[in-house]
Amino acid sequence: MRLLGASVVLFTACLPVEPGYLITAPSFRGVRLEVVEPGGYASLLNAPPGRPRATFLPLDTIELTAHFAAPSGVAIQPPIWLYCGVECSVAGPLVELVGDVAACPTPLPLNLIDPCRLDEAMQIRVSIAGAFTFARAELRLLLVASRDPDLTPATCLERLTRRPHTDLEPCIVAHWGLRPGPRWALLPFAPDTAAIPREILEQEVDTNPDIVGFRVTRQRGADRREQLVDPGARIGVRRGERITVEPLFTAESAQQYWLTYNDEEGKPYSGELRDYQEELTIRPWFDAPVLGLDWETYDDWREPPLTWIVPDNVEPTRLFLDVMDDRAGRASAELLFVADDAP
Repeated sequence: MRLLGASVVLFTACLPVEPGYLITAPSFRGVRLEVVEPGGYASLLNAPPGRPRATFLPLDTIELTAHFAAPSGVAIQPPIWLYCGVECSVAGPLVELVGDVAACPTPLPLNLIDPCRLDEAMQIRVSIAGAFTFARAELRLLLVASRDPDLTPATCLERLTRRPHTDLEPCIVAHWGLRPGPRWALLPFAPDTAAIPREILEQEVDTNPDIVGFRVTRQRGADRREQLVDPGARIGVRRGERITVEPLFTAESAQQYWLTYNDEEGKPYSGELRDYQEELTIRPWFDAPVLGLDWETYDDWREPPLTWIVPDNVEPTRLFLDVMDDRAGRASAELLFVADDAP
């Protein structure tokens, strides 16, 4: 079962359609959230020691990391982060982003009507205001970036905020949603905890999975070789080999969690209680073509391992791997594949 803790829509205007896995220019992959300074409501939660939460509550300070992929030698410019605002979420950014965008207040209330600017960096921190500012069930973000090294994200934002919105083809505008949680802890709007099953109250909060390594198998005919490598490793391959990559996770990465189903109207947590074990799914990107890979769409997440065949022309090929759990947790890592005799 998959719970959508975040969603994304990419606006890249009239760019030509390419195989979904192939990176030919800077491309947006997603956002990872970690609570770095828990607020007062965190005392209600069962948070595993040393593992930051992957969902936020009022008064938390969160760290947001943007993940992009780019071809070898192409620099990724830090994106501009915007809070979307209530009207922006309803009408869309092209309607609501008009003129200069003001800086966001600190801490950030989630009942702002108009968009505001958070920061410009690959990783930012945001302090969340109190519960009475929660006008909706998620934090909607816009990330403005560029696919063209000679075009800055600031120029893309200017084009986005000035009608008639021309020359947006080399720009990236990613619309990303982050849901707070757990839901019962969103005081003062939560029901009496006496009505909530003990399993819900005592379960571990959602945390991000962590990749600790990879099992890489190379096979051609009867010749089969297996090796364990760290994230970021460089691996030699030969043409025609079937490559299988299996990410290895910490034991705590796939968590158990509880949900209720068929709740009565106006009575949260009144339905049937069920327990689940998180499934960790993956999505690959490559900066050079490979053979035998049938991943084609942005939202195509599958269970590992990942398998493909090395082309006859062996060129340096970087794998960008994204990982998602059933809820809000995310992880990412890279591997570089080169010719076996490469220096």
